[in-house]
Amino acid sequence: MSSAKDFWIFRIVHQDTGKPAQGVPVTVLDEAGNPAGHWVSETDGTVTIPRRPGARVRLRVGLRNEEPIELSTATLPTGIIDLAAPSQLPFAPPNPAGGPSERPTRMPPTGRAGEAQETPPHVVYFQRLAYLPDAPASTTTSDGVADFFSGRVEQPTSLHYGVLFEIEEVWQSLGVAWGELLYSVSLTPGDEARLAVLDGRWRKETEHPERPLQILARMVGTSMLGDLVTSLRPELQVEPLALADTNLETAATESIRMIRQRTERMSHALRRRPLGVVDAPPDADRSAIRTVRNTTPDRVVTFHFFEPLERFRVMLRSPRVRAVVFVPFRLPDVATPEIVRRFSYIFRRTLLDRALVPDLDRLIAGDDDAHRLLDHIAANLLYYSTAIISAGDPAARHMSLSKLRVAGGASLASVVENVVIGRVGNAVALPLLAPRLLPRALQDALTAYAANPPRVHEDFSVTIPHPGVWTTAQPDQPMSLETDSESAAG
Repeated sequence: MSSAKDFWIFRIVHQDTGKPAQGVPVTVLDEAGNPAGHWVSETDGTVTIPRRPGARVRLRVGLRNEEPIELSTATLPTGIIDLAAPSQLPFAPPNPAGGPSERPTRMPPTGRAGEAQETPPHVVYFQRLAYLPDAPASTTTSDGVADFFSGRVEQPTSLHYGVLFEIEEVWQSLGVAWGELLYSVSLTPGDEARLAVLDGRWRKETEHPERPLQILARMVGTSMLGDLVTSLRPELQVEPLALADTNLETAATESIRMIRQRTERMSHALRRRPLGVVDAPPDADRSAIRTVRNTTPDRVVTFHFFEPLERFRVMLRSPRVRAVVFVPFRLPDVATPEIVRRFSYIFRRTLLDRALVPDLDRLIAGDDDAHRLLDHIAANLLYYSTAIISAGDPAARHMSLSKLRVAGGASLASVVENVVIGRVGNAVALPLLAPRLLPRALQDALTAYAANPPRVHEDFSVTIPHPGVWTTAQPDQPMSLETDSESAAG
C-alpha cells in the first residue's frame, strides 16, 4: 500500500503571480540526462511524481529548450513543493481519453503589472524583381553585355530597367500547442516501451539544421541561387514579375497577397508530411528511439504522444521599392578543372548535389578525373555562373561593369551598387544609386509610389509543426490486489 512518503508533490506556479499553472510538462531526467518519466501539471498546478533513490533529483519544467533544475532529496519537504513555470507556457493538451476533442486554450504569460508579455517577433525578408515595360537602358557598347568571363555562348541583349519589391513578413509567436494524438501505450508498474518516431518532415542530410520557420520560409521563396544548404544572402526570392505598365501599386498588392497565400499553403503542406510513432524495430535509428518507463509501484500509466505545434500571427505590410538595372552576361564554360579550382570556395558553398563534395575535394587536390562533378556543373551552367558573379571578386565585377555606358555616357559602375541582388534569365540585377537615373516615365512612377504607397495590410494566423513529439503520462487509479476466496478454495 503506497503512502504520501512514496511520492513528491510539486506545484507549478507562474513566476510573477504565484498562481497555479495548468498543462505544464514536467520531465524527470536520469543521471545521463535522458528522460525517465513525463508528467503534466493538473488544474491546481500539482504534479505527483514517485520518489527516486539517490541524493539528488533532476527535473525539467517545460519543454526541451528549458534548462533542467537539480534538487537535493534530503532537503525536499514532505508537503507541496512550489516550482516556477517557464515564461512561455504551452497550450493545455487535449483530452486523450475519448470524447469530442475541444480546441485547447492557452494561459497567457503575465507581466509584473498583470500585462501580457510578448516575445520578440521573427522577421523574414522576401524580394521580388519586376521588369518595367519599354524601358531599355541605351548603351554605347556594341552589344550591352557584361563580359564577366571569357567565351561567348548566348546572344547579346541590351540593359533593361526594373524595380525590386522588398517585403517583410513578421512572425509573432502566439505560443505552442498540442496537435494530433499520434500514439498511446499503457504500461504496468516497472515496464518500459521502446518506440520509434518516424518524422519525414525534415531533411536528414542537412549539415546545419534550420528552425521550422526558416524551412517554411524557404518553401515560400528560395535563396537567390536556389534551395541551398548555405545561402549567400538572407533575403528569399519569389519568381520575377513582368509589368505591362508602370502601375507599381497593383504589382505591390498582388505580391503581398501571393506571399500570404503561399505561406498558408506551405504551412498546410508541411503538416501533411508523414509523422508517426511505432514500436521500435531492432534496426531502428538510435536517435529516433524514445523510451518510456512506468516508475510507479502500484498503478498503470498510459503514455500519449502528440504532435508539437506552434501558432504564429503573421503580418505583411506595403513593400519598399528600389530601382534596379538588369545586366545580361555571357555564359562561359565554367565546367573546367581550372575554373573549379579558382572558385573552389564558391562551389563548396553552392554545390547543389552535396554528394559531389568528395569529388570536389579530389579535384582541388589535383585529381582532374572528376567527370561526374564537371558534368553536373555543365548541366547547371547558368546557376554556377550566377554564383561566381555574385560571390566572386568584387573588383573583377567592377571592371566588367565599368566597360558599359548608360545614357549620357556615364560608366555603369558609377551609377549602381556593386552588389548582385538577383537574377532573371542570364541577366543579374544591380540596384541603382538613385531613381533619377531612370527614364522620366519610370522615375515618376517610382516617386509617386514612394510619396503615397498603397495601404496593404495582411494579418493572418499560421500553425507550423516542430521536430519530434511531445509525451504526457496519464496514471490510472492505484492497483488493488483482490483474492477470489472461492477460486482459492477450489
